[in-house]
Amino acid sequence: MKKIIFILCLLFSFSAKCQLDDLFKFSTFYGALGVNNALFSQGQYVMENNELIDLTRENPHDFSLNIGIRKIARFKYQNKKNNFYDGSEKYNTDNALIGAVKGLEYKFQLETKRQQGREFRNKHYFLRYLSNYYVIKAEHLENGLADVRFYNIDSRFRVKIGNKLNLTFGGLNTWRPLGYEYNAMAAYQAAGNAWYQLAFDYGYEDHYWYFDGEGNGQDDWYDYWNWYWTNPDGDRIAETDQEFYKYHYGRIVREYQIDVQDSLGLTHEFSLAVGLSLYHYSDDFWIHGWADVFPKRWLIDDIDEDVLQYIELNNDRIDYNIGLIIGTRLGKKNNFGLFVEGNYNQMWERNWFNIKTGINYLFF
Repeated sequence: MKKIIFILCLLFSFSAKCQLDDLFKFSTFYGALGVNNALFSQGQYVMENNELIDLTRENPHDFSLNIGIRKIARFKYQNKKNNFYDGSEKYNTDNALIGAVKGLEYKFQLETKRQQGREFRNKHYFLRYLSNYYVIKAEHLENGLADVRFYNIDSRFRVKIGNKLNLTFGGLNTWRPLGYEYNAMAAYQAAGNAWYQLAFDYGYEDHYWYFDGEGNGQDDWYDYWNWYWTNPDGDRIAETDQEFYKYHYGRIVREYQIDVQDSLGLTHEFSLAVGLSLYHYSDDFWIHGWADVFPKRWLIDDIDEDVLQYIELNNDRIDYNIGLIIGTRLGKKNNFGLFVEGNYNQMWERNWFNIKTGINYLFF
């Protein structure tokens, strides 16, 4: 899959007729490391044999390591957020199909991150070539926090409507995990596995205990009994099945679903693509909006029957991506500002978004 994307990107670059000298012109290479303290851990204690035992788990420090290169022209309303790029910048316009300038633009960013004790990796690679009559965008996104991963090749014709509107239409080829629509737990239970077997499979263990109410050293039928649980490191994490099921089992299920998702690999689908974008800028008011809709899709790959019976396909779903940026400056000296920015994606039964709004007032 990666070789296919790489070859397409090479062809894409040649079709753009870019000279090697211009390929990196105005691009920025960046690398950055950030470290900060972890989220405070709430105390967790248990009494055992009249002794207070501290079970509090200390979270390791958070960190973020970014490395990348980007060549993306800014729109007139955009300013460079810092003196240096460090990879933490979030530009909603990176999701827009129509860029600020014609020609070739690209971004390749890799991030390794630990947040609240959870380590994950983020990737965002894309190449985009924009002309007066068509646009091609090859993209790979991996968002470890939102569990989103895909490869896209978006090819569309472009129709300019005046100086502010763009209509695009064409097709989207996508390679994404088949496991997004696979009910892994239904398949696991259908195989005759009990709920606790999954915890055993991932190295968790339960240990029987009872409360000897009479102190006779006997496990009488009327004595209270239960199981306490330990994690793969041998740490005691729950005193009862109920506590384990409520606070820990969901994380194991999620880990299992991700493992199954990875084992099923990627599936290829083709979707119709229609988009509309609007861009207007003046010194005291600007609006930039886009909407991409994928109303019809076809699975290209054949799916094994044993897998297909646990896939919850929604053939009537409509995927889409919507973005909006509005800003205005008010007052005689343009010292009062309002802004709204956001991007929302609904794709393959997954959604990820960011929205923010606010005001600024500059005192003279």
